[in-house]
Amino acid sequence: MVRTKKLRLPPAAIIAISTFAVILVGTALLCIPAASNSGEVDFLAALFTATSATCVTGLSAVDTATHWSYFGQAIILVLMQIGGLGLITILSVFFLYMQKRVSLSQRKLVMQSAGSVSLEGIKKLVKYIIIVTLACEFIGAVLLATSFVPVMGWGRGIWQSVFTGVSAFCNCGFTLTGWYGQDSLNAYISDPVVCLTVCALIIIGGIGFFVWGDVIKNGIHFKRYSFHSKVVLTTTACLIIVGWALFMAFEWNNPASIGNQSAGTKILAALVMSVCPRTAGFNTVSSGTLSAAGGMLTIVLMFIGGSPGSTAGGIKTTTLAVLVISAVSTSRRRTESHIFGRRFDDDALPQAGTVFSIYIAAVIICSMIICAIEADSGFTSHQIVFEVVSAVGTVGLSCGPDALNPTLTGLLAPASQLILIFLMFLGRVGGFTLILVFSNERKPVTISRVSDNLIIG
Repeated sequence: MVRTKKLRLPPAAIIAISTFAVILVGTALLCIPAASNSGEVDFLAALFTATSATCVTGLSAVDTATHWSYFGQAIILVLMQIGGLGLITILSVFFLYMQKRVSLSQRKLVMQSAGSVSLEGIKKLVKYIIIVTLACEFIGAVLLATSFVPVMGWGRGIWQSVFTGVSAFCNCGFTLTGWYGQDSLNAYISDPVVCLTVCALIIIGGIGFFVWGDVIKNGIHFKRYSFHSKVVLTTTACLIIVGWALFMAFEWNNPASIGNQSAGTKILAALVMSVCPRTAGFNTVSSGTLSAAGGMLTIVLMFIGGSPGSTAGGIKTTTLAVLVISAVSTSRRRTESHIFGRRFDDDALPQAGTVFSIYIAAVIICSMIICAIEADSGFTSHQIVFEVVSAVGTVGLSCGPDALNPTLTGLLAPASQLILIFLMFLGRVGGFTLILVFSNERKPVTISRVSDNLIIG
């Protein structure tokens, strides 16, 4: 009797493959004639939109509201939800609650998909994920409806509210305001309900599933939080506050962006500009109208992104924290990096450096390639780099060439759009997948090499 060797894929590979499979299914569904208002099949637009929704980015080569029918918009909504929570997390509901016994490998897969740091309490964490997600999206939709329904009517208003609520919580950025010829949420720059609701959904969705469980368990007692949660929440708060202050400083007197608005609107718009680049592609001020400093700050925030095990992308807040604290410790000639009375483990800095290097390399290489492809288009390098960082950071913001074209994505050549598709996939599964692969059991070193001196800096 011949025994076949069972193929066992690491959890990281399963997560990547499942994401790719969802993209393919989504593309096929969006290629159905009924998915578009014209009834015509545009494979590249379907592939780009399916990838953007599954990778919770928000970039789109076509207008979501006018190009796609209600059926197509519903497909995008489902893809955003699957992409935000992760297919593995959704499937885990079934094999954690339907089976009497759950294997260690299955629990490890859910742990890595949900961003947990321990195998303990996985079942409770999944419960928190589903309940918190549905509750936040429902409450967000109700609040948004108070602003959308009076303007759009009950049908479109409710659909816009649900769609925007899911998109915001999943840190995506798709909107349906194109029905009225609007760019994202620009028409609601002075509406505190829309702005604050969207910001709250983005922040909650971007701090990570594991942090939710910690907050629900320990309430407002910060000292009881895990080391991971403390780092995530502190870094997130610092980024929002610093970004908020800098945007007010950079854009306060800029007539192209918020310079002509009232003081209250300026403060509210600056908050949205600080929150949305990490990593949801909503905006109340078109990115192309920002000052040079404001545009650079947006790129930096897009590159950083949200937190591990969340609906957000980017290099993640924990990566930034490790790099910054390690740099400070090194400059002070300390032998270890620590915060909140704890030091980072030995693998933290190499892993953070790896993620940072991968994202930087992806941005530089792909930006140069797209610049070469679009050499005769007249697009600036800033606009292209902005688009590339938005894609790899799964943000969805776009810096268009002028007021008539506030987004750049649909103006790019098909080859450039294919590169953005690759970047969105890399941004959603690449960084943490590589970390998971590197964190698996290493092969023992048989020979220890002789160390030598190397001048750094």
